[in-house]
Amino acid sequence: MSNGDIWDKKGLREMVNHRHKMLVNEKSKFQDITVLEAVDIRMYLNEQLQFSSLDERIYHQALVHPAFHLSDSRARVLILGGGDGLALREVFKYKEVEEVVLVDIDEKVIQTSQTVPSIVELNNGSLLDKRVNVKIQDAREYVLNGSSKFDVIIVDFPDPAETILARLYAKEMFEKLYNRLTNGGVIVCQSNSPSDAPGVYWTIGKTMESAGFHTKGYHAIVPSFGDWGFHLGQKSKIEIEEDIYLKTRAMPSYEEMFTFSKNVLKEKNKAAVNSEKNLILHHLYEEDMKKWHA
Repeated sequence: MSNGDIWDKKGLREMVNHRHKMLVNEKSKFQDITVLEAVDIRMYLNEQLQFSSLDERIYHQALVHPAFHLSDSRARVLILGGGDGLALREVFKYKEVEEVVLVDIDEKVIQTSQTVPSIVELNNGSLLDKRVNVKIQDAREYVLNGSSKFDVIIVDFPDPAETILARLYAKEMFEKLYNRLTNGGVIVCQSNSPSDAPGVYWTIGKTMESAGFHTKGYHAIVPSFGDWGFHLGQKSKIEIEEDIYLKTRAMPSYEEMFTFSKNVLKEKNKAAVNSEKNLILHHLYEEDMKKWHA
């Protein structure tokens, strides 16, 4: 069975579980036949798709749950970005969470995600929870100028398409995040596509390592975006057991998450460190994107 077949099954399961209209669900002599009428909710920022309700759970569960599984404590959580409240929805599945600081630069995105009924339903009203402290602020400014520590840090920044965004993924930023993380805590950073943008993906991982983190990369197929990657970081060596596969419907299996193809792995040798003195991540992003727009 190909990976495409596996992820088609996951995508179909997501749609079936969200009450889309079933037009046909029958068996022939040869195969199962399913026809769905699917309607989704989408958010675009600057004409770029941020999420589709058809498959966003695959992304957000992969983003949140491995880090929570590994962390010694889950009491205090920092989310950088995530103004749609969808990562926050997954965070609040853990009863141990006492406080979440969510930092997003765009007040309008926050207001939209707090007031548009269909989005509030999608994020389970997470942004209205009393445990969340929303800060309308530049995330870099918040991280560099603060000192409070967190058990889990979730970095859900936009892709590093320009200089100002590349700075969010700089060594200096990760060094400060290292200091903001408790000793048994875990950081996770969305890192673009290891298949489509390997230069970006592996450079984010190497930059985190240069800041002192022990890292572990993983990925998940999100139909709206393709193969999407993340990096976990801890202050000590990351020990991942197969039971990291949690019983959340959209999560990939352990093997699917932590196994990369040989073609993806060979690109790791080309990674460099993205720093304030040598901002390269946006250039790597441009190079990777050119391959797909040539």
